[in-house]
Amino acid sequence: MEIFSSTGKNITKSGVLLQTKSIGSLIVSMSLDLEALTTEQIKVEVEKIGGNEEITKGFMSLADFIYMTTFKEDAVTSDVNYKTTAKCEICEDGSIQLGEKDVIKIELTGLKTAESYVLNGIEEPQSSRKTLSFQNKSMASDDKSKVFEVADCDIVVIDNSETIEEISYTYVNGVVVKYTLHELRVLSRSIDPVAYIKQDGTIKSSFASKIQLPLFGVNTIEVRKSQGSIINLIVRYEANDSNEF
Repeated sequence: MEIFSSTGKNITKSGVLLQTKSIGSLIVSMSLDLEALTTEQIKVEVEKIGGNEEITKGFMSLADFIYMTTFKEDAVTSDVNYKTTAKCEICEDGSIQLGEKDVIKIELTGLKTAESYVLNGIEEPQSSRKTLSFQNKSMASDDKSKVFEVADCDIVVIDNSETIEEISYTYVNGVVVKYTLHELRVLSRSIDPVAYIKQDGTIKSSFASKIQLPLFGVNTIEVRKSQGSIINLIVRYEANDSNEF
């Protein structure tokens, strides 16, 4: 079902979109190439009587939202109408379970008035309590090393920056594995060799600005970088039946 379209409206914001019908994914369609997104942001949360579930934990980059939700099984694609189409999962194993007065709230901002942005919601044949959650983390420009707790996360999207010297994974069994930036790029492509099928038929195996990586069985990651750059990460928390936000 279509939730929102900016086509022909000359707007920079969607306003708050209230969705009372349960959905498990959003389809994001745009007249822009994915890597042309700059100011666009998205906010998704589930408003419940017992407490809200913040899927994006405030506004997050729309591009990052797509990078995070299309790693592994799903690829960013395109068609004759849109340069970018992406199926973005927000709940595992079905549509978000909604109570009688619960509502999914979606908001877009930073849109370019000359472009088209369309959101569709995908219904599933069953409901699920496994709502997903994404969170931004970062390293300041003065940081040379920082450890991030990721024990409850299964995916990380990190800036593809030449200032990164090394990333160490500490696994649940205590083993520490160190990777160079080149190694991480290759590992990402080996897991998901088709990242983006563009409108002109070009197939991209990765994205220039981000690296998508799995975190299964990882307790912490330590990022070492040179001073003077800010490194951003987005992590996805593993869905489970007792998620609390």
